This record gives sequence, C-alpha cells and structure tokens, in this order.
Amino acid sequence: MGKTKTEMHKLILILTTILIFANSCVGQSDLDSKQIKKYFDKQERKELVKIISFVDSLIISKTELKEIDQAYHQYLDLLHENAADGNWEWAFDEEMKYNFLFNIDTTVFNKIWLKSTSSRIVKTRDTTLYNPENFISIDLNIIGDFVQLVEKLGNKNKYYKDFYEAIEVAGGLSPNIVAGFLYNHKDFNFNNCNDRLWTAVFLLTLEESAKKKVKRYLSE
Repeated sequence: MGKTKTEMHKLILILTTILIFANSCVGQSDLDSKQIKKYFDKQERKELVKIISFVDSLIISKTELKEIDQAYHQYLDLLHENAADGNWEWAFDEEMKYNFLFNIDTTVFNKIWLKSTSSRIVKTRDTTLYNPENFISIDLNIIGDFVQLVEKLGNKNKYYKDFYEAIEVAGGLSPNIVAGFLYNHKDFNFNNCNDRLWTAVFLLTLEESAKKKVKRYLSE
C-alpha cells in the first residue's frame, strides 16, 4: 500500500510538471547571449530552456501574472516580505523540484549544482540525525561553468561581481546572497536572459529548512 501511494504521488508530480510547462515563456533563441554560449553549447542550452521554463511556470502559477518581468518581481517581493516577517519557508516543493532536476541532462546539472546524499549530522530543535543515508541536498557547484558565467557577468555588473565573490567565500549560495538579491531584485530585468537564468538557478538552489527536510526524510 505504501509503495502504491508513493508511486501515485510521483506520478502526480510528473503530470504536474508536464502541465506547468504549458506556460513556458522562453525559447532557446532567448538564451543565445554570447556570455551563455561561451559556457553552454547548443544542446546544453536546450536544458537551460527547460530549467527556466520550469521556474517560469511555477512563478506564473503563484502570481497569476502572464507578463514575465512583472511576475518575477512580484514573486521576489513576496519572498522578501515573508523573510521580513520571519517566514523562511521559501523553497519550491522539494519533491517536485528534485524530480525535475534529477531528470535533466547530468552534464548540465553538474555544471550548475552539486548533489549531496549524505551528512554527518543533521540537527533541528527536537531531532538529531547521525549519518543519515540518502539525505539529499543541493548547492551551487563553485567550480562549475554556471558560477564561471556569474564571474564573467560580474566584469560589467556590480551585482554579479558581488554574487561571485560571496559564492567563492561561502562555497555556495549564502544567506548574504539571498538577502542581497531579494533586496535589490528591482534592479534586474527578467526579460533579459542572463538575469532570468540567474534567478531560475537561484530559486531552484534555495532549500527547505532543516526542520522540513528532516520531517520529510523521517516520513519516507
């Protein structure tokens, strides 16, 4: 019975993912900036289109706005307001997110993220897990091509310069980057392919809280 329920839930997630792609607002030609083409070939850019389309659809569904720049700004405003109110649960549904990310091209995934399936210790207020198996998390791959792209964009953009330097220091997506981007997102244009790709990766890299992760892990 438990297996059947799990398989049904996965099927629902897959079907939901397919349906939200119906709202896709980006084509490969939108990702043909010389900066992106330097780090991702034609086939890889098709995978980037999938990534952006996935995030586009989630944001459009949440904001009910069809104009993509307006939708992204409103969604980021919402995250900023939630954080100011002490609500840090801003990640996308993690099961759906992982189901999507772990089915894109492996080379492209590795150019952007690192996947961890182990941790020595995970602590919440009332639970401690020691060496949990298959405890999944992701973060930016600091030596991957996507972070190199961010460095390149930083040559002409102060925000990307700051993001790259913070990624290098923290070894991934740090709270300072999150706070800085949410505060300054109005200076970004989400009709611009570089800004849109950065934001899609940023939002997919945000993880659920340790408390929520542990609760999900223990229920599986």
